[in-house]
Amino acid sequence: MIQKSIAVFILLFSFHCSAQTIETVNKIKSSYQHCLDSGNGMKNCSIEYYNQSDSLLNLSYRNLKLKLSSKEQSKLKKEQLDWLKKRDQYFEKVYADTKKEGHFTEGSSDFDMVVFDEKANYVFARVKELIKRI
Repeated sequence: MIQKSIAVFILLFSFHCSAQTIETVNKIKSSYQHCLDSGNGMKNCSIEYYNQSDSLLNLSYRNLKLKLSSKEQSKLKKEQLDWLKKRDQYFEKVYADTKKEGHFTEGSSDFDMVVFDEKANYVFARVKELIKRI
């Protein structure tokens, strides 16, 4: 557990210190797939993947905001707030759809893994949008 935390810290620190690129997102996805392929703690892999997407979203947003004028920052903030509303609606839909499909028992590790995976992919799509604008 401590090793994972240290690895995440180093990963996030390196993102902050270097330019964020689509390659960064791809490296996270590759690491995630490797974690899933190990077959151990796949739910934890998905949770970590989601947490990394959220952290990278925050860094990307801040880095883009720093490059903008005050007027553009206000526009970006409104855009991000609108996106957050859509994100929340999407997350509710993902949960409901996964539950409705009935392939997994609600609250099971597999159920949670699918939900966190979908959430992370949605957030990474936004990260890519922001990175392209930096």
